Amino acid sequence: MINKLITNNLFLLILLSSIWGSAFIAIKIAVQTINPISIVALRLTIASIILLTFFIIKGYKFNFTLKTYMYIFLISLFGNVIPFYLISWSEIFIDSNLAGLLLSIAPIFALISSHFLTSDDKFTLMKFLATIFGFIGIIILLGFDNLKLVFQGDYLLILPKIAVIIAAFGYVISSIFAYNLKKINTISLTTMVLIFASLMSLPFMLIYEINNFSIPDNKSIIAVIYLGIMPTATAYLLRFYIISKAGPIFLSYVAYLIPIFAIFWGVILLNENINALTMFAMIFIFAGIYFGQKEQNSNVINNLERHKQS
Repeated sequence: MINKLITNNLFLLILLSSIWGSAFIAIKIAVQTINPISIVALRLTIASIILLTFFIIKGYKFNFTLKTYMYIFLISLFGNVIPFYLISWSEIFIDSNLAGLLLSIAPIFALISSHFLTSDDKFTLMKFLATIFGFIGIIILLGFDNLKLVFQGDYLLILPKIAVIIAAFGYVISSIFAYNLKKINTISLTTMVLIFASLMSLPFMLIYEINNFSIPDNKSIIAVIYLGIMPTATAYLLRFYIISKAGPIFLSYVAYLIPIFAIFWGVILLNENINALTMFAMIFIFAGIYFGQKEQNSNVINNLERHKQS
């Protein structure tokens, strides 16, 4: 029974979504007594040590060009350090389930970015619908009252939500940089990305801790350790395993599931509330992801058919 589950792609996708979705509640617990940049540095350091150990055991080698190292630096910055910090900081002010839901807008950003930054993935009517639905979902989540207050000078109510949206955009930018390194072994690439990200964040942690020393409690320490082991290191390894078995398109369905698990864990473990407006926003965001994913799958199928005919 266990062996069947381990080899079942759908089960692995749900497991990965559950792990990634749980990151938001772990962050929410950690930021109670540990400052955001320290959470980022510690989880990246723990994850990089784990992956480097795995890397050495597997006998992989680092053999990158200078240009590749430049891409790795950018991926580390925009795909790890900045979004990890923005999400951690935002959860000082907003619920973990809202952070997870706001982050689900990333696929919509990917649709827009691909039009301008790729030569074979241009805008279509389906992608336009996806963007419109996603944008409506964002507006609902930000809150109409909060948007009004922005123009009145009260930014504090909306800044944490905008921070998560910027983090989502950072993930998309880093994915575009990573696309240029698609021929590199994913384990080697990810290990080096996490090492770079860890080295970048540690000096900021030291500077901040010297001036604002954290006094973490046991729950926060456990949460940070969990973040490093599960949503960062283990999730990356599981992600690569799913890609090798089922492909990147199947993995992309994780965008549907992560916010669901973020909401689930927040309600179950932190007693966070879900109001009707949030559920309404989810409908729009998931509709946007659905239309975008449908378009992407259609393009992949057409490209495969053209390849077979040639």
